[in-house]
Amino acid sequence: MRKVENYRPNEIEFTASSNDVPSSLGEFESVDEAQKFMSDNFVALSTKFTAIRKIDDHEIDELRGEYIEELEAELPRHQENLYKIEIELADIKDKEKIAKETVNASLNKIQALSKEVREGVTEMNLDQAYTYEVAYNGKRYYYTIMDGNIQLAGVRTVGEHELEDLLSSSERNADSFIQLKRAANQ
Repeated sequence: MRKVENYRPNEIEFTASSNDVPSSLGEFESVDEAQKFMSDNFVALSTKFTAIRKIDDHEIDELRGEYIEELEAELPRHQENLYKIEIELADIKDKEKIAKETVNASLNKIQALSKEVREGVTEMNLDQAYTYEVAYNGKRYYYTIMDGNIQLAGVRTVGEHELEDLLSSSERNADSFIQLKRAANQ
């Protein structure tokens, strides 16, 4: 609670109240008389206590002046500082987002590369001039000419919507594969 420094009102009114005890035990001519009354009538110890009291008109005026000063001079300065910091924070968050995306991209790259290493395989784009698609037995077989050798490079199962297109070429290819198997067995 804010206090006006070096000021004591002429009349002090505390906010404490109780239905069990009186709010005043009387008025005395001196502090000594009041202390004698307390020691003669009560078992009481002298103690330090912070009480709540009502403020007077002078204190109200002083405190209003202080919060008007805070409102008009300090608050706008603090708000402008906050605005600048919010802009910096937004910029930092953008930088953080970019940094996280970069880290994630790097992790994904590492994961993909380590997968290739574990599997021991990688993709290879084949030259269309030397690569052939052969339909046979409901599948597409991809052969490529590599170093003078025609090698099987891939197999793909044909979807039902493609089967009709393959029937005619598949029969001819079946005959060719049968002849190649016979020649290899001889």
